[in-house]
Order: sequence, then C-alpha cells, then structure tokens
Amino acid sequence: MPEKEKEKGKATKAAPPPTEESKAPSRRKLPIKAALILGAVMVIEFLILGSVFVLMGGPADVKADPAEADLEVTAEQPVEEFVVADKYPNTKRGRTYLYDTEIYVVVKRKSQDKVKELIKSMTAQISEDIRTVIGRAEPNQLLEPTLATIKRQIKAVLDERLGMDEDGRPRVQEVVITKFTQFRAE
Repeated sequence: MPEKEKEKGKATKAAPPPTEESKAPSRRKLPIKAALILGAVMVIEFLILGSVFVLMGGPADVKADPAEADLEVTAEQPVEEFVVADKYPNTKRGRTYLYDTEIYVVVKRKSQDKVKELIKSMTAQISEDIRTVIGRAEPNQLLEPTLATIKRQIKAVLDERLGMDEDGRPRVQEVVITKFTQFRAE
C-alpha cells in the first residue's frame, strides 16, 4: 500500500492546482528581429532600384512627325461630294410643283475619287433616278421637315448606281439635301 500512496502523492505533486496567473492567455512577443531584417531588405532594394533608374536616365525623347499622319484614319474620314442641282416636278397633288434641289453625298475619303468619276460618267442617269424618286413621292413625304424618306430613297438609288467599296460596304454613307424649295410651275 505504501507504493500506492507514493504514486498518488506523485500524481498530486506533478500537477499543481491551477492559479489565476496560469489561467490568463500567454502573450507572444513580436518578432522584432524578423521585422528589422525585412525592413532592412526593403530599404536595400529601394536603394538599388532607385540607383539603377537614376543611372539609366529618363525615357527617350519622343519626336512627332506631323507630316506623317495615319493614312488609315485619313482614308476613313467622311467628305462631301456634289451630285446634282436641278428642278424636278411632282404632280401628285393634281397641280405641278417644281422642287429646286441641290444634293450632296457623304463618302469616305478613300472612295472620293471613284465616286467623283462615277458621278461624272453617270450624271444623266443619276439625275433621272432622282427625278423619278421626287416625281413618285407622296406630298406628305415632300413636306417632311428632315426629308428622311426622300433621302433614304435617293440613297438606295445612288447605292445601286455607285456600287460598293473595297470593304463590301456602300460607297454612299449619307445623302445631304441642302436645297429643296417647292414652288408652283404655273
């Protein structure tokens, strides 16, 4: 039995009862050495990179050449081209009205020369097509403030006559009617 008592005594002696100090969480110390080493490495990197940039110098000077414009952007710019200026009749109201018109088209600069050439070679046909559009138009279409219907019909006729550009798109981007004055023919 004495051995049992010794073992009990050892067990009680080995584990002292918990105190208030041992119940509180233990604080960890900040790794000051690691933080100092990390800071020193960052300062050294900053000094090395800064000196490399200073020794390399600034960026190279950029010299713009104004004469060398981007040809692709210039080719896509819209330009106006004169089509026709004439007086066209319309008799849909029972009386003959003449419409004094002046028509331009908006095309891309790259298509301008081809459009000029086509307009010059087809002046009579284009004028006839425009006369047909105005002659067949209903009175309410001729009195629209923006002439949207007439412009759309003239654009369709000109697209047919002037064809497509190299990209497969119509050469005419927009029809501009600068003058569209109505007066009676009598």
